[in-house]
Amino acid sequence: MNKNVLPNLFIPGAAKSGTSSLHELLNQHPDIYMSKIKEPHFFSWDDQFEKGLEYYSKLFEKGIESKYRGESTTGYMIFPKVIDRIKKTLPEQPKFIFILRNPIDRAYSHYWWLRGIGLENRSFKEAFLTDMDKEPDPEDKYSGNYKYYYQTGLYGKWLERFYNNFNPENIFVITTEQLKNNPLQTLNSCFKFLKLQTLEDIKIEKQNQTVILKEKDAKIYGKIAMYLRDRNRATPLRRILRIILPDQVRGKVFKLLNKNLEEYKNKKIIKNSYPSLSEEYRKFILNFYMEDFEKLKKLTQKDFKEWKDFYG
Repeated sequence: MNKNVLPNLFIPGAAKSGTSSLHELLNQHPDIYMSKIKEPHFFSWDDQFEKGLEYYSKLFEKGIESKYRGESTTGYMIFPKVIDRIKKTLPEQPKFIFILRNPIDRAYSHYWWLRGIGLENRSFKEAFLTDMDKEPDPEDKYSGNYKYYYQTGLYGKWLERFYNNFNPENIFVITTEQLKNNPLQTLNSCFKFLKLQTLEDIKIEKQNQTVILKEKDAKIYGKIAMYLRDRNRATPLRRILRIILPDQVRGKVFKLLNKNLEEYKNKKIIKNSYPSLSEEYRKFILNFYMEDFEKLKKLTQKDFKEWKDFYG
């Protein structure tokens, strides 16, 4: 196997901003191959990175003839070690496309994504304020998910590290709002950044939507998800399977169990939307992001006018 079949394109975030949609849209270009597995977390999770390049390369083997091979892991934007590992691992500087959402809406969507499936029980304000000073840690997972509602929206803070470590010409920033309002134009701006031919048409499908379950079903889903997915929890099931099953077989067992869990969730969905955030709360949350917003504008040389909250 050619060990040089590695990515040269990343979508590093932000979480709950449309990374899944952008991943699939970029994959429609004939010169781009996006990994079938989204969120491989190779550069952010120690246990994945330790599997080595031969393991990671398998994600991109089918894209060996493509000009760009890419993957999307939202944790790459906020977690330590990622930048150093990318710099030391890849022979050439990759391209980065960040998709950012109004941080107020991003935090609220993040909250309801977990609340809707029983993995968050606090009020939005309590959840936002309680966790706001926690620096992102890839080991701090709750059922395989993260609750950095505030920290993830500090785009200036996190993008500054990329601008300081990579050529700014290899970094491109779009917004969720741009992609939603002008999908073809925004996607073609990404292709122009990559020096690829633009497309005349694209197929748009909604990805990774926030869903709401009934309270009873959400509790069931949340408990089982926490039990199955949290790698740091030495549950009795994990201990038993670790003893009696080889790693590869054990992985298939958990994959099957998680598939069944997702099928259960999809059968129990009652809504694909959540309550609107009040103007009072929007103004309250806005105050926490104003300073970072100014840093982001200066860093990217963009005004983000579509984020009307920041312009009164």
